[in-house]
Formats: sequence, structure tokens, C-alpha cells
Amino acid sequence: MQKRKIAAIAGVTLLSAAFLAACGNGSSSSKSEGMTYSYVYTEDPSSLDYLKYSRQQISDLATNAVDGLLEYDKYGNLVPSLAEDWKASADGKTYTYTLREGVKWYTFDGEEYGDVTAEDFVTALKYAADNESEALYIVQDSVAGLNDYIEGKVDFDKVGIKALDERTVQYTLNQPESFWNSKTTMSVMLPVNAEFVAGGDFGKASPDGLLYNGAYTISAMTSKSSIELTKNEEYWDADKVKISDVKLTFYDGNDPESLIEGFKSGNYSTARVFPNSSSYSAVKEQFGENIYYGLSGSSTYYSFFNLNRSNFDHTSKDATQQESAKKALLNKDFRRAIAFGFDRQTYLAQNVGKDASDKALRNMIVPDTFVSAGGKNFGQLTEEKLVTYGDEWKDVDLSDGQNGLYNQEKAKAEFAKAKSALEAEGVTFPVHLDMPVNQTSATSVAQAQSMKQSIEASLGAENVVIDLQMIFLTQVGVLTTKIHQLTSIS
Repeated sequence: MQKRKIAAIAGVTLLSAAFLAACGNGSSSSKSEGMTYSYVYTEDPSSLDYLKYSRQQISDLATNAVDGLLEYDKYGNLVPSLAEDWKASADGKTYTYTLREGVKWYTFDGEEYGDVTAEDFVTALKYAADNESEALYIVQDSVAGLNDYIEGKVDFDKVGIKALDERTVQYTLNQPESFWNSKTTMSVMLPVNAEFVAGGDFGKASPDGLLYNGAYTISAMTSKSSIELTKNEEYWDADKVKISDVKLTFYDGNDPESLIEGFKSGNYSTARVFPNSSSYSAVKEQFGENIYYGLSGSSTYYSFFNLNRSNFDHTSKDATQQESAKKALLNKDFRRAIAFGFDRQTYLAQNVGKDASDKALRNMIVPDTFVSAGGKNFGQLTEEKLVTYGDEWKDVDLSDGQNGLYNQEKAKAEFAKAKSALEAEGVTFPVHLDMPVNQTSATSVAQAQSMKQSIEASLGAENVVIDLQMIFLTQVGVLTTKIHQLTSIS
């Protein structure tokens, strides 16, 4: 069950990124008969406080060190972790979990600290609320009374979480949530020992900043150098942990070729390969059968229009062009023309290469298989609905993995309708659209240029011009872009 978590540490869940996988590329450990897994990490954790902070560099470590009530197996099914059994009330508002007997907390050096009890989950939720956890929104409106406690209206004993005894924890919800159990797998729902928190060490960015009840302990951390994890031999599910040691080396991203070289020399158990690099053909020839693509992630990157732009700090448009752009973007046919004229597959190829460019394609914000009804998936149901809005939506395939919206003929037809109406409104052509681009990212620049080329080729540069506005993003700006996954065009 714990092997799933190692992948998260290694950072191999990037959207359809290509990786080399070793065959037996590891060393045995004297502490266990398992293997050593070696790769890289890209950011030092500023804290190990998994309850307060919702950041990948923290949760990747914490979820290997601390178990929660439930977890996912390799098929995505919820299975027991610390909770060996659970039940929901008939009205779907009360969930009761029975903890495994004999599960212990340990310090990083293997010393037994105490029992894992139901009260540890109560302590954790109160700690998250008192410290304004970044992930509190996940449960704030779910657990009865929690929002009132956060707003200072009630004491915590009125919140819908109770330790019925040492091994039984119960949650009462505001309303039934069929997906509630999935929330128990998130970091904000992990337990914490009250005595350890009171001691003041909890969350320090060092091995002694955690108590451990999970598959691994953090045995060493050196900033911008390395992080090491060691199998917790006293772990309740230790027989299922086949990797005994994890060794991660700091990687700043400046030398992608070093990943491949590290793999060749046996220093890394896996390595990301970059299909657009000059060495990719040689790597593919040597390791072709060992190259695999990561599964598409849950994030969807998409572009959107700024329909009411008021700030023109970054633009090459004059006042007339600004007004024309605004009128054009308010025209539905014009927006459809852009959507049909954008070659998303070529855009993606600038990042993941031609070989993987179809694997990461998504034509909606959610996967086409997100939900189903009446024997049809979400994509098929949406396709049926779209057709009712106009013939231009006929034969549009919204399933993942193909360029379902790109159609130059449809783009031209939609633009012809839009141009006739816009000319009557006094719009001048070509319509200039500004697109901000992070000039410090070669991939972002290449992708923006690809978008510009495909749209202008589809609609004609005499009709639409995408003006790339090169912007240097501050660190805060880069973080915001990553969080929201958005790119604006106006």
C-alpha cells in the first residue's frame, strides 16, 4: 500500500512527463532486504507542519511519515490505514472509525513515544483550526460546528469530532457527503500527538520536527543537498514496504541532462527525460523500452479571455485597437473562432515533445470520464448538449488524448460570422490580442509562440494578431501562476 506514496516523493506525477525506469537499478540495505530508491527533489521544505501548510514539498514527506484513517490502493480504491473499520450512519452525517490496536508514535531515531489514539485526530483538527491551516477549507463547511468555532461563536467541544474512547473517533457532518472518506486521506486530516505539539518541536524542518507512525522516518535533511528516508521497521504494515531507503538529491533544474547522466551511472533509480532536448534521440535509442509516461494529473491548464480589461500597463495596442479588441472578445462567434483555431497539441509539444503531445490533451476542464449517467460519460453528455447550440459543434470529440476542438475550417467559418457583425460595430482589423508571457521560462515562451502561430495561421494575420507581451514574473507571480494554472488573453 505504501509504494504509491514513494511516487509522490519522487515527483513523478507530472502531466505525461517521460521517465526512465530502471530494471533492478538499486542497492540492498543492511536494515532491510528491500531496495534503495534514489532520485531528486527540487525544493527544500520550509516546515514539516502538515496540518498548517498545504504544500507539496511538505505533504510529499509527511504522507510517507504519518498515516491517516484511510488511504488509496494502487487502483484508486479507499482502503483501511489507521482505521481498521468504519461505518456511516443511516442519514450519512456521522462517520465512526475504529483504530488499529497497538499503533505507536516514534521519534526519528526509532524511540517509541506513545500510542496513536483517537484523541490525536481531535488534537489535529483543533490545531489546524487554531493555526488557520491553508487546507482548512476542505473540511471547514463539512464538520458540524467547525466554521462556528473558527468564527469564535462556539467552543471546540461543540465541533463535530469526538474521541469516543482511545480507539474510536467520530465525525459529525453538517450534511451528508458521499465523498467524505476521501477527505480523510488529506494532510489536514492526519493525526498529531498533543504532548509533542506542546513541546514546541512539531513542524520544524528537520527530522525531529515530526513524530512518525507511517512507513518511513526522515533520517537526514541537509538544505539544498539531500533528504533521506528510512523504512520504519516498527510500522504496523511494514511487510508491505518493499523499499527500505529513499535518497533524494537536490536538483535546481538548471541541468536537465544531469538527470539522464545520473540514471546512466546508477545514481538515480529513475529520471525524467526531455523530448525536446538535443540528446533525446540518443536516449530513446538506448533506453526506448524503459521510457514510460506518467499518468495525466488532476490539473488542467487552460486559457481564458479578459472580457473587461481595464489595465493596459503591458500592451502594444493604441486606444482604437484596445476598443476593437474589447468589442471582438464580447462577440461569441469571435471567441469560438479562437477556440477552433488553437492547435493545442502543437502547443503541448513545446513542453513534453511530439511523442507525448497527445497524451496530455484535455478538451474540457475535467476529464471526459469525470462522471457518467445513463451509460454515457460526461464528455459524451456534453457533446450532445453542445450540438443543441449550433451546427459548428457537430463532430467535436471531447475525450481526452486527442485534439478535439482544433478545426481550421470551423475557425474560419466562425470568424466570418463574427467579422460581419464586428465591422458593423466599427471594429478595425486585424484585432490585436495581448498575451502575457513569462520571459524567464523558455517553455512558456515557446508555447506562447506556438499559440500565436496556430491562431494567426487559422484566421489569417490580417484578421487577428496575438501580441506576446514579455513579462518578468516575480517569485510571488510565478507561484500564483502555478496555483491557478491560468493564462489570460485580451
